[in-house]
Amino acid sequence: MNKINMVRKNVCFPNNLLSETKELTDKMDINFSSFVRKAMEEYIAKIKIELLKKELAEQGRDTSKLNIEICEDFKYADGEMI
Repeated sequence: MNKINMVRKNVCFPNNLLSETKELTDKMDINFSSFVRKAMEEYIAKIKIELLKKELAEQGRDTSKLNIEICEDFKYADGEMI
């Protein structure tokens, strides 16, 4: 990863999470920063998907309300064609 685009941040971890991460990074032979970056990328992607699902569900509810209103507006129109 290009160090020019990197920013250093201090993050506090509980001891148990830090020790689990250390075990995994040792087994995977990757450094801590790479592990945390990858975990954040995956978590951010998951959050974005959840937000998108909520937005789509809300749009679906709005569309349903609009469809019901349209049906109400035209409920007597079918009889006009007879």
